[in-house]
Amino acid sequence: MASTSITNAIKAAAPRNEDLLALLAETDHALPALEQQKRYIDDLNNELSNIQKRIVVLDAQRNKEFKEHKRYRDSVMKRFAYRVSGKTDKFQARAEKEEREYFAALQKEHQAKEQEENIRVMRSKALEVQSDLEAEVDRHKEAQQQLDSLYDSIFQGPTPAFPEEDRSEQNAETALQAYHNSRIVVETELQVVNLLSEAKARLNKALAYTEEALSYSRMDMFGGGTFSDFMERNALDKADNEVNQVRLLVRQSQRMSQHVQNLPAIGIAGGSLLGDVLFDNIFSDMAFHERVKDSRAALERAQGFLLGQLSLAKSRHQEAEQDMNIHASTLETSRQELQKARERIFARIADSNATTRAPPADDPPPY
Repeated sequence: MASTSITNAIKAAAPRNEDLLALLAETDHALPALEQQKRYIDDLNNELSNIQKRIVVLDAQRNKEFKEHKRYRDSVMKRFAYRVSGKTDKFQARAEKEEREYFAALQKEHQAKEQEENIRVMRSKALEVQSDLEAEVDRHKEAQQQLDSLYDSIFQGPTPAFPEEDRSEQNAETALQAYHNSRIVVETELQVVNLLSEAKARLNKALAYTEEALSYSRMDMFGGGTFSDFMERNALDKADNEVNQVRLLVRQSQRMSQHVQNLPAIGIAGGSLLGDVLFDNIFSDMAFHERVKDSRAALERAQGFLLGQLSLAKSRHQEAEQDMNIHASTLETSRQELQKARERIFARIADSNATTRAPPADDPPPY
């Protein structure tokens, strides 16, 4: 290519080169972020598959318990046989046992289905983020292809005659890989921060429901009756659902980062609402009130744990961002150096061509 053509090509390519480099810098985050998002979605898919399998088992268990409960509830002959034999109390106890087991199975299935729905919502939001990131990755790839084509139009094939350009190109590729690796760490720790933040919010809800249960429990001790029992257990059931979601979120954060520790044990007070109605007295109410207070204490310990883990995760994310910013700066510098190396080559070739064409200064003028 003639020197004039090279010079013109450099001048013509400069504005487009700057635009493409700016677009690459703007979308550099997309590929590592997309990789991390896909891992997160894979984890959600596994959780969804596991909970769906569990629901099948719980559904079968609920049907089995319902049949047992219905058999005792509706069996006139069994009731008559127990009455004739003087074992009415034994029949009543067995009937209550079957009813408790049925409602316990029903509650477990209900909680599992709520957890399934929560995972579906999380997965839907994660897929939306993935779609946005895929669009950014497409923009990045398109810009890179255009930049490669631009360079190929000037640097035809390998450039062994220009080792400085090869070295600069290798440095830029190494810097890009280092940036991608650091960006993955940033995206991972950010995901952990988001998961633990959601877990903290869920735990706060569980605490609020437990406080609500304590309020009804106090009312129950002073003669609140069946309504207080029902509202108390309803609040505790909601608290238990929130705790199940907290456990899920913490497990996910642990799969994202080995630094996240195990959630402390949390037990939400439970029992038979039927038993509360049949055997309700001040002593049983006081005993259950203490159990609810123990649940609140366990939640408060877990709250302190989550606050600590969230603080550590935020610190790791900040450190990872600082490290990534260093690599981003190195990447930008390496790209600039590559551009300068190519510009120097262009300039040197242009100067060489100009010198080759210039006549010697002491040659006689042509006639």
